[in-house]
Amino acid sequence: MDFLRYTPTPFLGFLTDDQVARLKKAGHRRTLNDGQFIHSRGDTDPGISIIESGAAKAGIYGTDGEFILTSFLGPGHSFGEFTVFTQIPLSHDVSAVGPTSVIRIPSRTFLELGEAQPAYLSALMRATLMRSHILLEMLHAVRILPLVPRVAKFLLILTPPPPAKPRLRFKQTDLAATIGLSRASMNRALGKLEDLGFIERNYNFIEVLRLHEMHQWLQAEVGDY
Repeated sequence: MDFLRYTPTPFLGFLTDDQVARLKKAGHRRTLNDGQFIHSRGDTDPGISIIESGAAKAGIYGTDGEFILTSFLGPGHSFGEFTVFTQIPLSHDVSAVGPTSVIRIPSRTFLELGEAQPAYLSALMRATLMRSHILLEMLHAVRILPLVPRVAKFLLILTPPPPAKPRLRFKQTDLAATIGLSRASMNRALGKLEDLGFIERNYNFIEVLRLHEMHQWLQAEVGDY
């Protein structure tokens, strides 16, 4: 089980400094505060958004108002890219986590950049495929893994990579809804991981104390699953 498969390289990580600078120049910058919406589910404005600094969380609000987290995005990651190539509206609500700066590039502008320099399209494809792989890992965990390894795997996937702090800023109930567990089951699983010294629960966030050790434990428990 390769730990790196849980930490995908962001879109900007596949580009040179000059390519990144040109990309930023082609878009417009938006500065947001913690919790401020970047995009809402159903938005139809086509284009790609790139996190310049800070972070964002993506998910869906259920009919009961409960937020179901699907991904946590750090600097260099992109979202909304499928609106560049399809007529499908945005499928998730995306909001800032802490002070965040986002570069927005309209669809037509990005396609023109990609036509002039195919490296942009290649980088986007590589980043998108890596994220698709992680989504498959999440589905696999939900369907197959026992309770505690399942929660551990989700924590590995959702924990932001360095240089960000290994901290998941959402409530325990939100994580339970994301994985499809009851609050009692989630509490039991997190309690076990806390007893093992891998995490620490705080108000509105979970601190991952020993990320690599938790990965090693997961590998020992379920192997390549």
